[in-house]
Amino acid sequence: MMKEPLSATADHDVVIVGLGPTGATLANILGEYGLDVLVLEREESVYPLPRAVHFDDEAMRVFQSIGLAESIGRDARVNVGTKFVDANMELMLDWSRPQEVGPLGWHPSYRFHQPDLEAELNRGLADRATVAVLRSANVTAVTDHADHVTVSFAHEGAAKSVSARYVVGTDGARSVVRSSMDSGWEDLGFKERWLVIDVQLLKPRPDLGDFTIQTCDRARPTTYVRCPRDWRRWEISLKPEETAEMVTEDSFIWPKLRPPITPEEGAIRRKAVYSFESKLATRWREGRRLIAGDAAHLMPPFLGQGMCTGIRDAANLAWKLVAILKWGAAEAILDSYEMERRDHARIYIETAVSVGEMMNSAETAEALTHAVRPDGSAQMQSINRGLERAIGPADDSFAGMRMPQPQLANGQWLGDAMQGRFAIIGHGAALQAASLPPSHMALAVSADDHDEVAGMLERLGVGSLVLRPDFYCFGAREQADGGSLDTLVGVLRDQLGLAA
Repeated sequence: MMKEPLSATADHDVVIVGLGPTGATLANILGEYGLDVLVLEREESVYPLPRAVHFDDEAMRVFQSIGLAESIGRDARVNVGTKFVDANMELMLDWSRPQEVGPLGWHPSYRFHQPDLEAELNRGLADRATVAVLRSANVTAVTDHADHVTVSFAHEGAAKSVSARYVVGTDGARSVVRSSMDSGWEDLGFKERWLVIDVQLLKPRPDLGDFTIQTCDRARPTTYVRCPRDWRRWEISLKPEETAEMVTEDSFIWPKLRPPITPEEGAIRRKAVYSFESKLATRWREGRRLIAGDAAHLMPPFLGQGMCTGIRDAANLAWKLVAILKWGAAEAILDSYEMERRDHARIYIETAVSVGEMMNSAETAEALTHAVRPDGSAQMQSINRGLERAIGPADDSFAGMRMPQPQLANGQWLGDAMQGRFAIIGHGAALQAASLPPSHMALAVSADDHDEVAGMLERLGVGSLVLRPDFYCFGAREQADGGSLDTLVGVLRDQLGLAA
């Protein structure tokens, strides 16, 4: 199906406000589909110092889908995990991360340097002919009309405006796009001030180790993070009476770094006071305006899931915009964006809050532990979750499940073969008997031809399934016959609002 024509007054398919990791990832995905995208960013250049420091295998799988996983992975390092210790540095809880490649085709956890990541995402955008980036563009208003949205902004001293079929705000906690909507914040109750210190080593300090250290101390919780190359981070909990001016003095900082380090061993490159909060936007979509990333949710950093959650937002929203703009889907599919992503983000926020409370109370949180070890410490279990509510067939337990990524018989990863499409997976006879979507929208994968695909179906106990472009399951059927698969595909067509 050809791309739906633009409104006579729309300059672009999508305008994205904000070029952080979420906005850049969204723009790259939409560019992969050939959509006309304009990104408006208020900053003149990429911020040169680190902020986010962690992403997971789900994020890496999204980076894979835009052809940037290899270059991003080259600059990142596989994360070994986190140790929670008490004020005496005695182990309370061990969250060691697996060092082998996981079922999604990537390592479960990575540490990265944000300027490296943003440079690669921007390099990807520069290679996409249908994506334009305008920096030093300060958005002042976003106005929704019946068939398009107008975005007003200031650039080079002049007032300008553009229009688009949709506008997505990835412009952070003080989002202009969110403020233009009837959307406030739901406060989940966590708010603390922390001092974040980024240090560049001047001398080797291998004794600092590769594990993140969360010191659970009632008097002053702290965090140490092993970042790539010679970068190290400390985060220090602040007391109400401690002002930003007071805590950013070197005399305050150096004695409080745990594990300790001296000015002769490392140089402080950034020091900033942050308010760690737990909030969810009350609305993620209003008409043709949508929000993602920190514009839609704020969480404490203790799980390293803030940016990851934004990347999941981008992957979820992108294919739904494409379905409308290129595949002829009904606009109602966008209603599922908030339904799926808001509840999912809440889980990660609440888990991060639990970790923060544990650090403050110096007591292990039973909800986070998998098994207590003989020495009294505990092992944290995986925090990975599927979508709590998801589109798909009614009462289908597989709808919204995170799906593994098998390799095909030719060695290609399934995600690479999908090329942004759905994957209809089943046995050859069922695929031949079913009425499948056109090839530009869905890839048919026969389990008869690919051992790892067959093994995946066997482990799941199903005969066929539909995999979404964001790598969650749409639905599955236990039976392997063509009629069952045809029914499943029919539900997909119905929910997308597509003709048979």
